[in-house]
Amino acid sequence: MKKLLFLDYRELEFVAGFTRAVEPPVKHPGGPLMRPDLPWEHGNMQLYGSVLRASDGRFRAWYEVCVPPFTTRLAYAESDDGLTWRKPELDTFSQDGQRTNVVFDAEQTSPALIEDREDPRPDGRYKMLMGAEPSRCIAAMHSADGIHWKPVRTLVGRIHPVITTNPDCPIGFLRAPDGRFAAYHRMDGYGRRVFRSESWDFAHWSGEPRMVLEPDAGDSPQTQFYGLGACAYGPYEVGTLWIYATDPDDRGRHKMRGLQTPELAYARAGTAWHRAEQGTAFIPNGAPGEWDSGNLQPASQPVFLEDEIRYYYAGTNARHAMRWEVEPQTAGLGLARLKPDRFVALRAGEAPAELGTITFKPRSADVFVNARTADDGEIRVELQDAEARPLAGFTAGDCRPINGDSTAHRVEWRGDGQADAPVGRPTRMRLTARRASVYSVFVIERGETPVYHQFEALRPENEAW
Repeated sequence: MKKLLFLDYRELEFVAGFTRAVEPPVKHPGGPLMRPDLPWEHGNMQLYGSVLRASDGRFRAWYEVCVPPFTTRLAYAESDDGLTWRKPELDTFSQDGQRTNVVFDAEQTSPALIEDREDPRPDGRYKMLMGAEPSRCIAAMHSADGIHWKPVRTLVGRIHPVITTNPDCPIGFLRAPDGRFAAYHRMDGYGRRVFRSESWDFAHWSGEPRMVLEPDAGDSPQTQFYGLGACAYGPYEVGTLWIYATDPDDRGRHKMRGLQTPELAYARAGTAWHRAEQGTAFIPNGAPGEWDSGNLQPASQPVFLEDEIRYYYAGTNARHAMRWEVEPQTAGLGLARLKPDRFVALRAGEAPAELGTITFKPRSADVFVNARTADDGEIRVELQDAEARPLAGFTAGDCRPINGDSTAHRVEWRGDGQADAPVGRPTRMRLTARRASVYSVFVIERGETPVYHQFEALRPENEAW
């Protein structure tokens, strides 16, 4: 499947009349799905952690809780539908003779996990990066069940780090389509900025982490980057960047007073990151008085379902402070839903808008559009040759108007010449729209079973990029 998203305009020749905007996920109504209501959770939770849908269908969540005066534990919950959660009593940690849902009691911070379905070793199924004692640097852990963990590297019986920096922040952790592991973290001595490290085997990581995101001249002096969650999405990495807005009157060196809000960010190769709409929240904090009106912390990556993308987050009514994690607060696990590909919309109003793609080589003429129109709106797609000349039978006039709301409107042409579809030949697409929002355009190869988050860009085959 070849696909055009509008996170950036790399595959476009021109855009005219559209307004580009980030579309936030829709929050699940009715308050948090789960609260930190067990004695050892002390009324707080944060998603320095991950939520996954495992290969057995279960939704699984690992999250941090804080223990006064200030230590952290890694707790676990699971769900059949991702909405109703349970906290199993495990054999890993007991308190006052009672089993708990804590899976890692030793001092740790910033855990992020993946289920690595490519690793044939049973004890390599689950992988975790975390800041761990005694070094407080980033260690690599592995597990067969996500409950019982062992370090990948040890030294004289102790956990040995694989990335020699104290993360002190949420970690982003993914496995890219080419097989490499990538970690996003903070680096000692550089304040709240985002760095990237890579590994091919999970045990040995690149030497010097590379800075990939920091505030720029478009940000206020109160803007800091607390951390970055990230996932692979076709040729992109798409992330939730924790924006930390410090209080203007906080003159302390560490800037401990402020508010955490996520923005949408993306990269093509993992090192040149961009913010999709600087200064606009991707998942907004709740209104004053709501349970998530304070810090809002997305999990290390979203969950891909067949027909939606789920962003789980920890919310609270407390702001960031010196010891905000252990102060009285309302906290819980929230959920925001997004339809596939609908990160950024190109919106057309009453006046017609249009865009044109670069030349690429389609493998079929099965073209689809992810879009929503008003009742009286419409979208049309035209196929052109390499010189932008309309192809007979595939002009905008031949295209049946697309109307309604679907993540996969099939484009149909009613003109003559269908047997001459430009399969394998240099081709352009021109799309026109009125009173509509367009999210993606994609071409599916005959016989292909598409997966919406696994695709190629409209890159010309066998040509320099």
